Amino acid sequence: MTFVRQMAMLHADWAIVMLTVGLLLIYVELNRPGWVIPGAVGLLAVLFAIASVGRLGLSLGGVALVVTGAGLLTVDLVRRTPVVVAVAATLALVLGFRELIAGPQVHVVTAVVCGGILGVGTAILTRVARRARTNKELD
Repeated sequence: MTFVRQMAMLHADWAIVMLTVGLLLIYVELNRPGWVIPGAVGLLAVLFAIASVGRLGLSLGGVALVVTGAGLLTVDLVRRTPVVVAVAATLALVLGFRELIAGPQVHVVTAVVCGGILGVGTAILTRVARRARTNKELD
């Protein structure tokens, strides 16, 4: 089997971990523009994870929960929201990662760790970005 085909047939847990690591590397690239390697490796990891999840089969409920979590985090980026919105987004990501794959289930620990890292990390980064934007407007 070729390397690409092996990567596309990752286990459900490893696909979610690869997706999380890829998104975190893309966050690094967005935070520090010009560092090409983290963004490129992150994009490659996300693409491999998406291919793997696609081969394992998607659950519409899991996709809806992940999209809801991402939407809540986007609202949190655009507008100042209570912390409850970030908590709800993190919970939606955790439950979405748990139910994302229709075939083999993602373990609870993997879903909690990956959803928690993405939810809490994104919420913290959006609050920092909003504070930086406010400080820049005051100058």
